[in-house]
Amino acid sequence: MIKIYVLIIKKTNINDFLNYIIATKYTKESSNKSSKLVYNSLNKIIDFNDILIEAKETEENIIKDIINVSKEEQKPQNQEKPIIYIYSSHDTEEYQEPTSKIHSITPNVKVASYILKDHLNDLGIKSTVEKRKISDYLKNHNLNYYGSYDASRYYIQTSMKENDYKIIIDLHRDSIKRNLSVYENNNKKYAKILFVLTKKHKNYKENEKFVKKLNEKINENYKGLSRGIMNREDAIFNQDLSPHAILLEVGGVDNTLEEINNTLYVIAKVLHDYINNGELNG
Repeated sequence: MIKIYVLIIKKTNINDFLNYIIATKYTKESSNKSSKLVYNSLNKIIDFNDILIEAKETEENIIKDIINVSKEEQKPQNQEKPIIYIYSSHDTEEYQEPTSKIHSITPNVKVASYILKDHLNDLGIKSTVEKRKISDYLKNHNLNYYGSYDASRYYIQTSMKENDYKIIIDLHRDSIKRNLSVYENNNKKYAKILFVLTKKHKNYKENEKFVKKLNEKINENYKGLSRGIMNREDAIFNQDLSPHAILLEVGGVDNTLEEINNTLYVIAKVLHDYINNGELNG
């Protein structure tokens, strides 16, 4: 398979080649040879580099190698530094939606993270998603699943050395069933959310103030979308690393990508308003 790819590269433009792979694997159609992947089930455009993260390991490595070959040709579209960092301490949590199979993509919290990132970027709030896998850290440090927050903590701290993130979001999927995870407003369905706040570290009051404000803003126009704030005192969840750190449970196992997408837009809009109103520095 790799030999075939190499032969093709010699006869075509790198970007056209990447678009061909993506269009064939995920959408079965090319979109004007652009570097965007159309999520048919969401009617949402997502950057192809984000979706590649969810590809099978062998194909992902092949494509990454090809991208590295053309690194000199690629110019960043936006030099602005991101202010929101999105990650998932449990990055393999999945949503069980049958319709997503047409894209050959497993719907999980990493996909949800990229959708949130796109909504934020569309609103002018530059954000980024952690691409490193939790499982890689656990394996390299001989840790089990319970070490996931140690892994994400390391990723956060190394990322914060390069960027001055104002908000960090740990995105999760809850285990609740569909009857508890769906919210409807104006004939539109959403995945319910839950804020998890730890009170174990001494500076939790700043996080609490932030979470309460977001929860209030959501309830102003979408009363019932939020399941509220769950207080925990048995773990820190890395919330001591920033006064604007939140752990957010988005939906349950049975929510659809459309419902998740609808909710993530609301969250992005609330964050946008919070930042633009100057509350981030208030």
